[in-house]
Amino acid sequence: MKQKTWLRVFCILIWSMAGYAQKNTAPNTVNPPKPAGPAKTSCDCASAIKITVKQTGHYGPTLPPNGFGNVQEIKATGPYDKNAFENEHNSAWYLLTVIQDGNLEFDIAPADSSNDYDFLVYPYKDSATCDEILNHKLRPERSNLSRTNAALKGWTGLSVSSQKEFVGKGINDSYSASLVVKKGEQYLLVLDNVYADGKGHRLYFGYKKEVEIKGVVLNEDSVGVKASVSLFDNEGKTVKKVETDNFGKYGFKADMKTNVTYSLTYTNDSGFTQVKTINTSQLKKSAAFNDIRTVLPRLKKGKKYRMGTINFYGNMAKLLPESEPSVEALSKLMKKNKNMHIMIEGYINGAGGGWNDVKLSEQRAETVFDMLVASGIEKERMSKKGFGSQNMLYPLARDESEMAANRRVEIKVISID
Repeated sequence: MKQKTWLRVFCILIWSMAGYAQKNTAPNTVNPPKPAGPAKTSCDCASAIKITVKQTGHYGPTLPPNGFGNVQEIKATGPYDKNAFENEHNSAWYLLTVIQDGNLEFDIAPADSSNDYDFLVYPYKDSATCDEILNHKLRPERSNLSRTNAALKGWTGLSVSSQKEFVGKGINDSYSASLVVKKGEQYLLVLDNVYADGKGHRLYFGYKKEVEIKGVVLNEDSVGVKASVSLFDNEGKTVKKVETDNFGKYGFKADMKTNVTYSLTYTNDSGFTQVKTINTSQLKKSAAFNDIRTVLPRLKKGKKYRMGTINFYGNMAKLLPESEPSVEALSKLMKKNKNMHIMIEGYINGAGGGWNDVKLSEQRAETVFDMLVASGIEKERMSKKGFGSQNMLYPLARDESEMAANRRVEIKVISID
């Protein structure tokens, strides 16, 4: 008994120490969870998989849809029917619950890009909805029966940039128009892979709404200047590009995802590029960002510039997707100023984690260097150096946003004439 008791105490002690070590893991160290199995699919309307459509989220990867289930709910009334599949081949049904007002978008991403996924979206009221679909008494609100687009790797879905609500068979648009939805509404989404022995898919969801953005661009003397203003999403894609007037003022409207960070880049010939980030979670009653004031500092030899959004993943030299527009803006600036030479300075976050690694900061500077070379900037116009954890913006970083700010690259202008 004494030996068993001692052994039990010893095991508890070891478990406790393991728990302590895990709780005190240094920042940026990730203990990845064990991969989960494929998500379920349902081939029948009555047993549709329930999904609450969050502000941004996904479902899958799924098991491959196999057959049409117990009931063939959908069958076209003719060869040109845009409101139904010709037949259900290998279908997957989902019951979507909307949690906010907005424009609902989604992507259907096949695991095998050669698979041909069509889809229909029906409004859902109650359990009788499935019978209404079966008996052709309910029309879908969106459809897409287009042939697979190899350039898009077979992706399809709803998008605010698309105009057609219903897309028929053949070589057509891969995306249909987004759906204006209200909180609490429900919709049935049914996918159909026309190929046998196909693979599963992923679903990506999001909401968008129209947002107004207004501001002014100034020089260091507070005088309005002409400049280009570009809006990028969190994947680095261009959403909108406009020019200011002669007084530096600009304004535009754009469809933007909710609770997502966007980048605004500001460039002209005489000032250093500036980048501002805005997050749509900041929008409360008014769907507008008003009076954004941006100062473009003069280009000066020997001056160091912090672009604000050239940041990296923790413990990696990989640039965050939302930082790519900043590098693109820097490239455009250097192309306009042919005699501009720069030093790219890399930094890391060393707060609390012991990551004082100069090599990592050098690799981060090299990442930006390589991206600029790939964009057409001559190597001879650039140098690079790593500074480790020197000059941290937040020496005692308290959260992820402050640590991310420390994981950065700054630009020093070596010459400009």
